[in-house]
Amino acid sequence: MNKIILLDLKMANDGHRAAYAAFLSRLFDLERMGFGWKALSSKLPVLVPMIEESFGGYFVACLIRSLFGRRTVGFLFRPRPVLEASSARLRIKYLALRFLLLLPKVKTLTILPFSVDPRFSEIADGWIYDPQFWDLDEQQRSAFRNVSNELADKIQVMAAGRRVCSAIGRQDRSKGFDWFARLFSQNSELRKSMLFAFGGKVDAACVESEASLSSAGGFACNRFISDEELLAFYANADLIWCAYSKDYDQASGILGRAVQLGIPAVVRKGSLIQKLCELEGFAHVAIDDTADGSTLMSSLPRTSSEDVSSRVHRMQEISLKTLRSSLGVAT
Repeated sequence: MNKIILLDLKMANDGHRAAYAAFLSRLFDLERMGFGWKALSSKLPVLVPMIEESFGGYFVACLIRSLFGRRTVGFLFRPRPVLEASSARLRIKYLALRFLLLLPKVKTLTILPFSVDPRFSEIADGWIYDPQFWDLDEQQRSAFRNVSNELADKIQVMAAGRRVCSAIGRQDRSKGFDWFARLFSQNSELRKSMLFAFGGKVDAACVESEASLSSAGGFACNRFISDEELLAFYANADLIWCAYSKDYDQASGILGRAVQLGIPAVVRKGSLIQKLCELEGFAHVAIDDTADGSTLMSSLPRTSSEDVSSRVHRMQEISLKTLRSSLGVAT
């Protein structure tokens, strides 16, 4: 197995970081390090899993390692703000990423295909699909509907035969939680046919949204949820909420899981992930701020398990080929 260094600029274990570290350790002989001379001078390829955590750290690491002729690869989560450069800071970041394109041993990769926005090629060497779109194996994808635990039972009882739309993970305005709660609490017809359920810690700025959803009969689980409990939400979901704010327009691990499990996602019209869903044929429902819930009550798009498996395999094959080539490791 090829050995690489995972350069974790913040050395935290939440969100994408923990999931990426666990998954990449199955692909490579992974050594996780913080920012320091050992990582900067290592002859091993270095992978930075999330450039945005510390762009300055990424830029310095690329510069120093390029002087030694070492390979450095980084994942860019949010290319669009850099391209639109609405501030001096983002303009500088744009120019810095353009400069890194000149360094042959440095490879910046977006986690969305360039077809979603061809301008990505202005600041990145290439792209992969977000690993959370292709990191589950066949057994994991087929077994998720059989998840049975106390949380799953509670959702089923409260749904009482209605469809379920689930919002999973941290709940704040960037994830569209205020919109999620408002849509459910203000639409009595929607509530007759669908239960809105969420699991994850609610941001302090959204406590009123949580209260309105709960008082309208929504399912609330305002706390950290385990991996097993997370699967309970997917197992009982007919739709997964991915209608994020305009300020959070990026690939999403929540969407990735929905794609791998064949569950339609609710996405915001005009977003990058709506375009991704359209280009890739991912089952989805697109809504905007004027939505009254009628779209969610209509017949939902479905994806066969065979199509899901074929799609995941294709994304995995394309992504691994690019990733291994960028790191300079054997296929």
